[in-house]
Amino acid sequence: MGNRKVLAAMMVSVLVLSFAGCAQKTDTANKAAGNEAVTNAPDATKDEETQAKGYNITVIIKATDSDYWQTVLLGAKAAAADSNGAIVVTTAGPASETDIDEQVNILENAISAKPDGIVIASISSDATVPAAEEAVNAGIPVVTVDNKLNTDVYTQHLATDHYAAAATAAEDMVKQWQAKGIDPAGKKVAVISADSGSAVNQARCEGFLDKIKELVTDIQPIETQYCDNDIAKALDATDNLILANSDLIGIFGDNNHMGDGIANSIQQNEKQDSIVAYAFDSDDTEIAAIENGYLTGIVVQDPYGMGYNGVLAAVSALKGESVEHDVVAATTLVTKENLGDAEVQKLLYPGK
Repeated sequence: MGNRKVLAAMMVSVLVLSFAGCAQKTDTANKAAGNEAVTNAPDATKDEETQAKGYNITVIIKATDSDYWQTVLLGAKAAAADSNGAIVVTTAGPASETDIDEQVNILENAISAKPDGIVIASISSDATVPAAEEAVNAGIPVVTVDNKLNTDVYTQHLATDHYAAAATAAEDMVKQWQAKGIDPAGKKVAVISADSGSAVNQARCEGFLDKIKELVTDIQPIETQYCDNDIAKALDATDNLILANSDLIGIFGDNNHMGDGIANSIQQNEKQDSIVAYAFDSDDTEIAAIENGYLTGIVVQDPYGMGYNGVLAAVSALKGESVEHDVVAATTLVTKENLGDAEVQKLLYPGK
């Protein structure tokens, strides 16, 4: 009887070890096949593994043909560099801000590659919503910068108050008219826009126009010109406006490409003394135009900071830390008077 008890005990032990081994093999196989259950709550074991190999963050910009968006990427890459290997950044984006479908494809492909987090400056407020929601629901933090999506299913939105920022250009335009001795009563202003379908561009145009009409009640706004984010088209549109309106005294461009076109036209038509012009965002052409008087000013965001802080926000979410849902970024109105200031130079030439 004693031998039978010993034998039975040995058999039970073998069975327990076998089940444990099978469970371990099954768990390993599931992980290898990518079949782990996905939850929105941070998993301590998974987080330790991710930290060991580095957090993989995909950063998607609106357009690769713009210095502004390249600066966003510069900030994102700096966040990775400062992490000493804890963060790995992959960058992507369509060629132009008009390539909405291409950006959607880029986002969908990025999600399929299963990054740890995504930072995106979406061209459209609607087209990327399904994919962004899919990512968040799959446990991939999505940080949006610049353009706000028409959904609350995102990890953080980091952006400028575009309406309020554009209004600062209108306020300064009125001051410049006064300084130049230009009476704006009954005169005309124009807006050159890159894209009629972008919520960001719409907010900038509305912010400028609402403020300029508030400050000069009888100002005459010309119908907004849309130029497909094309510098040459912005130049042609400005040329046509100057030719057709001898009483045109102010122009506002809602991004740096529009600013480039406006500045080039004002230079070619020698209208720097009679037309006060502003634009949004910065590039080398605009900075030179301010120095030479073809643009009076530009509303400058902090794209470097957006890229840098966007990546850090995604990583904070992955670590289970509290992340503010909506963050308003500051802007600076850059003119010839403050162009040489140290803080302004940091915004214009980040990372240098």
